[in-house]
Amino acid sequence: MAHSTPPQPLTPEWISTHFDSLPFPARMPALACYARTLAPDAYATLHRALDAGDQDERHTGLFLAVARRDLDSVAAALDDPVLRRRALAAAIRLPVPEEPLAAHVLSDMRAVRHSAYRVLRLSRRRSLADRLLPEVYERHGAQEAARLLIACSPGTVARWLPRTDAPPGVLSTLARTAPAAVAALLIREYGERADGPYAYRYAQGRKLVATVVAERDPAAGLSLLRDAPRLIGERAAVALLRRPAELLDVLRGLRALSSVPPGEEAGPFELTVPAGPLGRATVAALRALPAPDLVELATRCRATGGHLRAPGRQEVAADPLLALLPPAERRRLVSEQAGDYTGHRVPLAALAALEPADRAEFSDARLERWKRRPVHLIAVAVGLPLADAEPILREQASQHRIHQRVFAWPALLACAELKGDPDEFARIALSCERAWHDQEEVRRYTLQQLAGTAARLLTALPEQVLRDATLTAVQSRDSKAETLAAAALLLRRTAESAAGRGDRERAATAALLLCQVVTDPRHRGSYRPLRVDLASARHIWTTASPSEPAQQAPPEDPALRIALAELLASHLTELPDADALMRRTALTDDDPRAAARAAAVWVTPAGVREDRCGQLIAADPSFAAVPEVLATITERRTDLLAPVLAAVETGDGRGLRGRIRPRGGTWVPRPRAGATGRWRPKERQEWYEALAAAATDERAPMRVRADAATHLRSPAHLHPLAEHAAQPVSAAALTALGETGPTTPELLATLLRHAETGGVRGRAAVASLRRLLAEAPDGQAIALLTPLLNSRATPVGSRKEAARTLGVLGGEGAGAALIEAWDQPHQHRDVRAAIAPFLLRLADRDDIARRLLEGVGEPAIRDAVITRSVTSAAYIAFLARVVREGDDDSAAAACATLAGRVVGESPVMRDAAHALGEAAVEERRPWKVWHAAVAAIAGMNSSAVGAEGAEGDESTDVAVVAEAAEVTRAAEVAMGRPSSDVLGHVLSVLVETATASSNTEHVRRRDALRRLEGCANAVSSGYGSYVEVRRADALATALEDAGLLREAARLALDAAWAALRRGDPAPERWAKALRLADDHPGRLPDLSGFSLGATPVRHAETALRTARMLRERGTPSAGLLAVVLVRASGARTGWDAAWRTELSALRRHPDPDTAMAALLTEPGGGG
Repeated sequence: MAHSTPPQPLTPEWISTHFDSLPFPARMPALACYARTLAPDAYATLHRALDAGDQDERHTGLFLAVARRDLDSVAAALDDPVLRRRALAAAIRLPVPEEPLAAHVLSDMRAVRHSAYRVLRLSRRRSLADRLLPEVYERHGAQEAARLLIACSPGTVARWLPRTDAPPGVLSTLARTAPAAVAALLIREYGERADGPYAYRYAQGRKLVATVVAERDPAAGLSLLRDAPRLIGERAAVALLRRPAELLDVLRGLRALSSVPPGEEAGPFELTVPAGPLGRATVAALRALPAPDLVELATRCRATGGHLRAPGRQEVAADPLLALLPPAERRRLVSEQAGDYTGHRVPLAALAALEPADRAEFSDARLERWKRRPVHLIAVAVGLPLADAEPILREQASQHRIHQRVFAWPALLACAELKGDPDEFARIALSCERAWHDQEEVRRYTLQQLAGTAARLLTALPEQVLRDATLTAVQSRDSKAETLAAAALLLRRTAESAAGRGDRERAATAALLLCQVVTDPRHRGSYRPLRVDLASARHIWTTASPSEPAQQAPPEDPALRIALAELLASHLTELPDADALMRRTALTDDDPRAAARAAAVWVTPAGVREDRCGQLIAADPSFAAVPEVLATITERRTDLLAPVLAAVETGDGRGLRGRIRPRGGTWVPRPRAGATGRWRPKERQEWYEALAAAATDERAPMRVRADAATHLRSPAHLHPLAEHAAQPVSAAALTALGETGPTTPELLATLLRHAETGGVRGRAAVASLRRLLAEAPDGQAIALLTPLLNSRATPVGSRKEAARTLGVLGGEGAGAALIEAWDQPHQHRDVRAAIAPFLLRLADRDDIARRLLEGVGEPAIRDAVITRSVTSAAYIAFLARVVREGDDDSAAAACATLAGRVVGESPVMRDAAHALGEAAVEERRPWKVWHAAVAAIAGMNSSAVGAEGAEGDESTDVAVVAEAAEVTRAAEVAMGRPSSDVLGHVLSVLVETATASSNTEHVRRRDALRRLEGCANAVSSGYGSYVEVRRADALATALEDAGLLREAARLALDAAWAALRRGDPAPERWAKALRLADDHPGRLPDLSGFSLGATPVRHAETALRTARMLRERGTPSAGLLAVVLVRASGARTGWDAAWRTELSALRRHPDPDTAMAALLTEPGGGG
C-alpha cells in the first residue's frame, strides 16, 4: 500500500496537518509560537501561500501576521471584506498606521465607518478622531459626526456636541468620556423645555445620563443641579454629597420646582437621597462640615423612602444625613418636616433616624387621625416603638380582610427590624406562624419582608421559622414562583451568613431546606452555587450523607441530591462522594433529566471542565445536548466536535440519540454566535450539512426546521432552502443569507429577486438587504433599492422595508430617493406612511411640508406624520401649517399634538399659538377641531398665551381683568396677524358672535356659545387647585357677557379658591362669584369631593375669615360654600376650637340646607 506524500513545509496543508488536530485553546497559541520562530523569508513565503487560499487559510495568515506584529499585512487586511473585522480588532492593540484607519473613518460604507469609530475609541487614537471629525461632518452629516465623537477628546466634544444630534447611546458613552460637555448640552436642552408641561418627561429620559455625569465629574454634576435641577436623581445626589460644601452653596440658590400659586414664593429646593448608609469617603466629607452647615444640608437632602404604598418589602433604613446629627437636632428637623398637620405621614426613613421615644411622639397623634384607614394606620404604626406598635399590628393581622393581613404581617416584621434587637426580632418571627398558613399573598409578602432582613438580625432567626416557612411554602398548593423565590432567598442568605460565621450546623439546615425549594417544579430561580467555604461545604454534604444516621434525614430523592450538589458545585472536586455521585448519576441514571443535570454539575469546576466533557462525550455523544457541555465543546474542546457530528449523522432521523436524548429526533443546538469560527473547515462543513438536513426533514416540527435554517451560514445550503423550502424555512434562510459574509453581486441579486415576491419571504429578503448594504457604499445601496421602491410590481411590504432601509441610511441621496418614491402616482398609502417619518427630518423645506400636508388626509400617513416623538421647531411650524390648511381630522390631530408644546416666545411658538387661536374661532371647523384647539390654548403657558399679565399685583380688580379680555376684535382675525393675546382674542371673537342680536345669526351664536363652554371646561380645574387666576377671571367675564352664567360662576369660584390657597382673601372675587350664584344655588359646581390640600394650614386665619364672611352673607349659596370650606380646613387643622365654633354657627344658619349640611359634618377623626 503506497503512503501518501507528506505535505511540504511552509504550505497551508502543512499547517493543517500539524495544528488542526489541537483544540482551539491549544491550537492558537501553538500557531503564534510557530509564527514567531519563522525566519522572515519563511514567514513571507508561508503568508503568501495562506493569503492565496480559502477563507480559513486567509484568516490563519492574518493571525500569523498579528502574532509577528506584521503591521503592513494587518493594514492591508483592513481593505479585505473577508478579513476586515478581525483586522480592525487587531488594530485596537497594534500600532497600525493612521492612513488606512483614516480611510475607513471616511469610507462610503456605513458599517465600515462605525467599526472604525469603535477602533479609534478603544485604541485611544483621540488626535486622529479630532482631526477627522470636521471632514466626517462635511461628508456624512451631523449624525455620523455624533457617532465619531465617542472617540474624540473632551475639548473637541465640547465644541462639536451642540452642532450634532447625538442619539441616546452616544450621549451615554460621552457622559463617561466628556461629562462636562454633556452637562452643558443637558443644561441647554433643559432651558428649552423647563417651562413646558413635558419638562418632567424630558427629565426622566435624561436622568440616567445626568447621573453618570455627576458620578464621573462632580463639578459638572453641580452645574447640572444649578441649571437643570430636575435631572438630578438619587444616585446623582449621592455622588454630589462627596462635595458637601459646594453642594450646599448651590442648594442655597435654588427654589422648589413644584408649582405654587402665582404670587407665592416657592420653598427651598430639596434633593432626594436613598435611605441607608453612605460610603466612608462621603461620610468623612460630611463630618468635616461645620455643624450648622451639616444641619442645613440635612434639611435640603432628604430620604423620602419608606412610604407604605403597596404590599411587599418595607425598607427600614434611616435617612443618612439625619443619622449624622445629634438626637436632639434630628428630632427638631423631623418635627419641622412633619408640621402641625396630623395628615402628613412622616417618611419612615426620617423616623428610623430618631430615638424610639421621639418616634412614638410623632406617631401618636397620627394614629388617632388614621384609625379608620387600616393601611394608613399600619403605615404609621411601623414607625412606633415595637411595644406600642405590636398590639395595633397584631389586631390588623387578625382581621378577616386579606388586604389588612397582607400589610400587617410584613409591617410587624419591619417594626421589629427597626427596633434592631435580635432577640425581639426572633420572637416576632416565631409569632408569624399564622402568616405562613394564610392565603398565598399573605405568605408571599411576609416571606419577602423576612428574606430582606439585615444580616445581623437574620443570624438570630430560629431554625423553626426557617423550617415552618419553607415547608409550608413548598407544600401549599397555592404557592407561586414569587413565594418560592422569596423562600429561596431567605434560605440562601441564611446559609451563606451562617457559613461565614462558622455556624456549619445552621448552614447545613438552611442548605437542605433550600434543596426542597429549588426542586419544586414551580420554582423559577437560579441554581447558582452557595458562597460557602470548603469546610462548610464538606459539613453540609456530610450532614446529608446516608452514612451518617445520627444526622438529619438524608435527601433520598435523586433530585434533592443533585440539587445539593449544584449548591456546592464550586467545591465539587474537594467533595469526593458528591463528585462520584454526580458522575455515576450522569452515566448510569435512567432518567434523562437527572442525567443531564448531574452532568452539568459534574463539569462545573473550571479546572477539570474540559477533561470531564471529553469523558462524557466519549461515553455518550448525546451529552452534547447539555448546554454546559455544548458550550465547552463548541468554544474550547473543538476536537470533540467530530464524534458528536458523527453521532448526529448516524442517529435515527438524522438526530442525536443517546442517554440524554433517548428518543432521538432532529437536534438543532444553539452555540454562541461566532463559535463556529473556531472550528476546522471540515467540522464546520459537517455542521452545516447537519443543519441543512434538519431544515429539510419533513418529520421535524416547522419551528425546528426554521431554527436550523436560521443557524446556517453556508450559501450553498441556504440558496436551495430559500428557493424551494416551506415559507417559514425559506424566510429563515433568507434572513440567514444576510449574515453569511461579504456582499457579492450574486447574493444581492438573489435577495432582490426574492424581495419582489412579497409576503414573509419578501420582508426577510429586504431585511437581509438592509444588513448587507450597510457594508456597501451608500451610492450602491441607493441604486439597488430605488427601483425596488418605485416598482409597481413590488409588493407593498417589500417596498415599506426598502423605504425604511433608505431612511436609516440617510444622506442627500437617500432623501432624494424617498422623495422620488413619494411622488410616484401609484404609490401605496402604506409605503408613503413608511417614508413619512424620514421626510419629517426635512419638514423645514416648503416642498417637503407641502407633500406631507397633502398626504395627511390618509389615516395611515396622518398617524405617522402627526406624532409626539418629534420636538424640533421646524416640526412645530409644520403642525401649525396643518392646523391652518389640513382637513378636519388632520387639524384636530395637530391641535392635540401641539397641546403642551407651545412654550416660550420664539416666532415659531407664537405662530403656533396664533394658528390654534384661528382654529378655535374658525366657523367652518367642526367640534373636534375647535375643541382640541381650545384645550391646547388652555394648556399653554402665559408667555405664549399672553393672558396673564403681571403676576405681582394682587389688587387688580375685575374691571382691569375684563379689559384685558376685551382687547383685539374680530377684524384682526380675517387675514391679518392674530393678537399676541391668544386667549383674549378667542374670547373677544366668540363673545361678539354670541351676543349678536340678529335673528338670522342664531346658528352662529349657538356655535359660539358652545365654544365658550368648551373654553370654560378646558380652563377650569374642577376646584381651582391649579387654575391661573387672571385667566379664569378673564374667561368668567366673557362667559357672563355671553350669558353662560353657570359656567361664569364656576370660573369665578375657581379664581376665588385659587386666591385663597395663596393666602389672599380676594373679597372682590368672592363677591363676583356670589353675585352669580347667590340666587341660583344650582350654578354651584359639585363640591362633594372638595379639598384644599395642605394650603389652609399655612393660611388658616385667611380661610377662617373667608368662612365667616360667607356665613354672614346669609344666602344659601354662600352658606354651602362656607360648610365646604369649614369641613376641608377643619379636617386639615385637626378641628381646633376656632373651626368647631364656626361649624356650630353654621348649624344655626338661616338656610335649612346649609344648617343640615353643617349638622351632618362630624368634627374630628376619620380623615
